[in-house]
This record gives sequence, C-alpha cells and structure tokens, in this order.
Amino acid sequence: MRHLMRYLARQGSVSELHDPPSADLAMAVVIPCYAESGIIETLSHLQQRCPRNTEIIVVVNHARNAPAWARARNRRTLSALAAWRKATACSVPVQVIDACELPPKHAGVGLARKIGMDAAALRFCQLQRPDGLIASLDADCRVSIDYGARICAYFDAHPSVHAATLDCAHRLQDCVDARHRQAMIYYELFLRYLALGWRYAGLPYAFMSIGSCFAVRANAYARQGGMNRRKAGEDFYFLHKLARERPLAHISGVSVYPSPRMEARAPFGTGQAVSDWYRSGAVGWPVVAPACFDELRRMNVTLPELFADRDEETWLASLAPTLSAYLQHAGIARALPGMYRHARSLPVFRRHFYTWFDGLRAWRYAQRYADTTEIERAVPGLLAALGAPLPAGVDGAEMLLTETRKQFARIGQEATHKERTDER
Repeated sequence: MRHLMRYLARQGSVSELHDPPSADLAMAVVIPCYAESGIIETLSHLQQRCPRNTEIIVVVNHARNAPAWARARNRRTLSALAAWRKATACSVPVQVIDACELPPKHAGVGLARKIGMDAAALRFCQLQRPDGLIASLDADCRVSIDYGARICAYFDAHPSVHAATLDCAHRLQDCVDARHRQAMIYYELFLRYLALGWRYAGLPYAFMSIGSCFAVRANAYARQGGMNRRKAGEDFYFLHKLARERPLAHISGVSVYPSPRMEARAPFGTGQAVSDWYRSGAVGWPVVAPACFDELRRMNVTLPELFADRDEETWLASLAPTLSAYLQHAGIARALPGMYRHARSLPVFRRHFYTWFDGLRAWRYAQRYADTTEIERAVPGLLAALGAPLPAGVDGAEMLLTETRKQFARIGQEATHKERTDER
C-alpha cells in the first residue's frame, strides 16, 4: 500500500472520478480516446465481456494545438458518451475523463494512458486494495467473450503475478484490401518473430509490447513509477520496466483483437509500420536473420562464467565479434563494476545485467545486424528451434500467421508455468 500512496502523493493532481468506486471493484479497464468515432460500440461490446466488479475509464484527450477536426470529433464524443451513459443501464460502470487541451509538449497516447491509469490507481488506493488490477485497452479493440472474468481469475489464482500480457490477433477481416491484409499479416508475424527470438535467446523480455494487451496490479504500477508520457512506444518502455522486476506472466486464452487500421497516430508503431509497407511497393518483409538470436543466446548462457570469473576480456572474446563490439561500444566496461558490486548471487547479477542490456539495447542490436532473411523463412526455423515445429502443409504468410499464433500462445503459457514453478 505504501508504494501506491507514495506514488500518488508524488503525482500531485490525479483525476478523481465523479462516481465513487464500487466497494467490490477488482479491475479498471483504461481506454485512451483520441478522435475516435466508434467508442460507443466498444463500450457496448465490453459490457458483455466484463464482470460487474469491473469499471471502464475512458480518457477523451487532445492537445491544445490539436487540429480542428480532432477537437470537433472529441466534442461530439464527449456529448455522445454523456447521452449514452444517461440512457443506458450499464452493468459495468463507465467513467469518462475530459482530458482535452493538454500541453502540446506532452499530449499523446502515453499521457492519456497515464491519466486513466493514475485515476484507476487512486480508486484502488481509496479502497485500500493495492493489488487491484488495471487493464490497458484501446478504443478500437474487441476482446474475447470472457475477457474481464478470466483476467481477474488468473490474477486471483496467482497472487505473486504483478503483471501479465494477453493474446493478441489483429482483425484481418477489417482490412480495406488484399495489400492491407498482407501488410498486417507481415507486421504481426514480425512482432511475434521478435518476441520468439528473445525467448529462444533466453532474454527476460520475450513478449509483444502492445498497449492494448496487458494488465498490471496497482501496486506494481506504482512501484515502477506509473505510465510514462511518451507520444509513442509508451507500452514498450512501461512493460520493459515491469519485466525488470520479474518476468511478466502470459494469460493464454484471453484475446484482444486490435483494429488493423493504417492511420499513423504516433511517430512509430503499428499504424505507421503497416502504412509504410502498404505504400512502399515492397513484396516481402525482411527480418533479422535467426543467427542474431543464436549470438544473444550464447551471451545469455555464458553469463554464469562472466559472474564467476569476472574476466570481461575473455568473456567478450568468446562471443560473436559483432555482438562483442556492440557491447563494448554500449559501455559494458563501465557498467560491469556496478553490477558486480550490487550482486552477491548469479540471479541478482543476471537481473542487473538485463537492466543494462534491456529490450531497447537488444532491439538496437537486431536493427544493426547485417544479415536479413524473408519472414516466411525465418519464422518456421525459429519455431522449430523452440521445439514447436509447424505442421506439414503450411503454405503462405497468412497460414503461417495462423499457426504461429497457436504456437506463440502455447510457448508463452509453458514459459509462464515454468517461471511460476521455479518461484515455488
């Protein structure tokens, strides 16, 4: 409880919702809403998929310098939400935060998500329920039928879990044409390939960083300093901070279905990547070669030697030259003394190492890796290396994605089970 109280005290002003929280509130679902036209449909959809001990917090937001069309749409959204709440007998309460006219320097999806998640954290603090759940969703998403109940049940059954990711499958049926569908298939395959690569290498951040596909306990949210205010990639940075504390769980069978829209509302991310490929005229989607993950795997399995011998030069010489050079350029010589000083055991040393060699550093290494291959060739090989070979007859990117979704969920579930068993 102290983490939650301390965090909220540091925030100063937190949006306090008009209606008091229900005494049995277990989970708040936070939805940023910027110039959306379908938020009422999303809320109606969620009414059937969340239990009564849930509430939904919608954060309607724009910057002071937002374009006129976005401001007008948000005004219509606020009016529509007020009318809908008045006319609808909601089984799941819906709270609305008017976060329009935000400072342009910070306005964006990160700040909007933070405003809603901070409000949820305050609700759980008022209820003296620091283990309450905050789920993050987007305004254009759909979810599986038992979304809310299964998230709550999973966290109830696993009290040591501080945060978890959820299954994700973009709605391919909503693509505007065949090329859009192909772009979305490639992009989702790319996200899964990268997460599977981290898994194969043994890195502690083997998950897809998607802002609509995770849930976190309020006290863990507070311990990590809450959501950041980044205009893009806020989910990546927040989830990786949580993963430094301990591995994230994965709740298999609870699915979120994001929109495949190409609208680029952030400097990078799904919309931008899909739109860029769609307009580029490209045929395939090159990805980093699997050998990159072999090199990172070698680094991971030799960390015990580095900790025991404290011979940085010999350890670096045992790695692939490209990775050794990258680590040296990144400043490992300056970082290691602090790791040794604060680590009396290998698990603690490993945690400090991956706080330094975090997901961003790993991603930058993959970006700079010289060898690439087409994604249709890369994914099957990586799945086979993980002990999850594809069945015979898988042909084409769409069929590959269908099978990869199944294997990805199974691998994530098995890894979560192993981590929970190891903790016991």
